[in-house]
Amino acid sequence: MKKVKIKIPEELREGIPLKTGRNHTVRLEVTDEALTVHTGLSLFYAMAEALEIPRVLDEHVRVKQRESGYPESEHLLALAANAFVGGDYLEDLEALREDVAIQRAIGRKDLPDPTTAGDFCRRFTLGHLLQLNRAFGEIEQRVYERRPEISEWTIDMDAKVHEVYGEKKQGAAKSYNGIYSLQVMYGFVHETDELIHSELRSGNTHPGAGGRGFLRRLKRKIPAGIKGVHLRSDSALYSQEVVAFCEEEGWTFTITADQTAPLMRQIEALPESAWQRDPEEDSLSYGELWYQPIKWTHPYRYLVRRGKKGAKSGQGVLFEALNYSYYVVVTNRDGGIKEVLELHDKRAVTERRIGQFTHEFLFHLPMEGFLSNWVYLLCAQLAYNLSLWIRDLVLPPFYRKKHMKRIRRTIGLIASKVTHGGRQIRLKISVLHRWWRDFVYGWQRIPRIQGAIGAG
Repeated sequence: MKKVKIKIPEELREGIPLKTGRNHTVRLEVTDEALTVHTGLSLFYAMAEALEIPRVLDEHVRVKQRESGYPESEHLLALAANAFVGGDYLEDLEALREDVAIQRAIGRKDLPDPTTAGDFCRRFTLGHLLQLNRAFGEIEQRVYERRPEISEWTIDMDAKVHEVYGEKKQGAAKSYNGIYSLQVMYGFVHETDELIHSELRSGNTHPGAGGRGFLRRLKRKIPAGIKGVHLRSDSALYSQEVVAFCEEEGWTFTITADQTAPLMRQIEALPESAWQRDPEEDSLSYGELWYQPIKWTHPYRYLVRRGKKGAKSGQGVLFEALNYSYYVVVTNRDGGIKEVLELHDKRAVTERRIGQFTHEFLFHLPMEGFLSNWVYLLCAQLAYNLSLWIRDLVLPPFYRKKHMKRIRRTIGLIASKVTHGGRQIRLKISVLHRWWRDFVYGWQRIPRIQGAIGAG
């Protein structure tokens, strides 16, 4: 991108006054010094380099036909960086392209423009998406060399419809709730909040469709150091294929069960002596049974939480069974009924994670093509996970469970001045900034991450 020398008008050199409060006037001036508000991208790109993400991406992803222009990693990282700073559209890349200061800080002469980035996404085929997911799997392995304390994963799965506008959006269709949309299936790691795997689907796809295939592709990203996996899902994945896959892989699972008529007849036939009353909540009780749904290969353990309904208008009900509401989960996990059900209940945090991801990193799917939007989704996934790795591996420990918006507010969008001279680039932040020490802490920690991985 050609840099244009700008002549500063005399009035701006002297300052244009503006009253911003009673007896308070500020004079606006401009400067040709290199300033930026995207200072957090220096940590973003430094963390990517420490984990060797550019190298891994370029080794696995081969989309371009010629060697000229930006390598694949630069396109993917630019789209991820755009999501990291809160860009909602491809056009928001222009803000980073015009930010000369941050380009100096991250060692880039230029970044892809929106048109070039869009053309890059449109070149992807399903084979290229598989290449990108293989790269993500290798990156996860490198991250888990720095997470030796985590040897078991709890994977929470859920689907969400993303409303889109315009009938030319490829793959868009009316979902179950009548919204014209695309659908994303998400797989999160409960212990770390990471989005380990995501796939884009047509808006009218049943949430549970292709569940076994999704899990098979997700499995390829599980690092070698993870020795145990537990799957949690709502009733969308209540199927014999999913349960069989978990058993083949040695995974445990808890899945919300469909309350079919044959199953409910057996639950309601349980004698009162089979129900354990909750010692803390008198209206709740717990039961279990072994049940084999039609076409399933053998019986499974079903756990039931029964809640007593309050009387309406002081009137009772004719049949005793109608006095209760039921919550049913199928599992192959041992343990007390209440204990396992409470473990399953923790999957509710998935809604918060999806909300955090979509509000902060994937506001919408802006591309016209289906596969292009899938690439855009995966770049947002990379941005989200890189933010988590910065949070967990290099920022002070009290950041561990901070919301992503908080991370962006504290270390992502800090104003700074970039200078260069004597063959050195200097990034200057103000000590008047509330979180400058946290930024410095992360700056000093990243080289240790790189050194530890190199030594491993």
